[in-house]
Amino acid sequence: MNIVVCAKVVPDYEVPASDFELVNGRAHKRFTRMIGLYDENAVEVGVQLKEKYNGNLIIISYGREEDIPILRKAIAMGGDKLIIIIGNSDDPYIISENLKMGIERIGDVDFVLAGRQSADMDRGIVPGILAGMLNYTFVPQVTQIELINGLWKAIQVTEKGIREIKVSKKAVFSITDDPGNIPRIPPVRRILAAKKMPVEKLNEIQVPPMQIEEISVDIPKIEIECEFLSVEDPKEAARALLNRLKEERYL
Repeated sequence: MNIVVCAKVVPDYEVPASDFELVNGRAHKRFTRMIGLYDENAVEVGVQLKEKYNGNLIIISYGREEDIPILRKAIAMGGDKLIIIIGNSDDPYIISENLKMGIERIGDVDFVLAGRQSADMDRGIVPGILAGMLNYTFVPQVTQIELINGLWKAIQVTEKGIREIKVSKKAVFSITDDPGNIPRIPPVRRILAAKKMPVEKLNEIQVPPMQIEEISVDIPKIEIECEFLSVEDPKEAARALLNRLKEERYL
């Protein structure tokens, strides 16, 4: 069984909004880079499936060569191979075409996992585009996957609750966070071993971009207003607070 996980290295997503800085519409280079949060959830699901069904876990990424040391964390978590396609485009179509190229070079792939959205652009459209290019079924917002009677059963999170889906063919699953797929902390021995593992580097293929123009990327302005209720009695304060919340239509 070959399991592929698409992982992307992004600027630190835990930087406080007050400290965040853009340069030419992208995060300043001074920020630490790391694997995207949802991508780590996808790696964790991949490791769980590898351990349960004795599979082979391949990590594939489109990005910079200097991201390789960061991507080695996915190997330390349990990945067996790392493939990186060297490129710097933010175009989701170009990214998907290059991921498709890398996946097809692997050969027989049972299914592909990816984070529900990247932690930098937050678009969440690459997994769906990739599924279409591969002619795979696309199942978004998945937390857990298991094999039952030859079918993949996926637990999908929706706005109305939890849905169970069975998939009979090859699929791309976009993974969301869940208590059952919290990324594991790799042991030191695996971290050291991951540093020595060879990495397959591929040059990106040239693909015509999508007919989409990025107009601007801005940091939203957050305005905070604080109002004090001059009421000393706790019960009266609660009533006053309730009335204000109703006036502002929060309730």
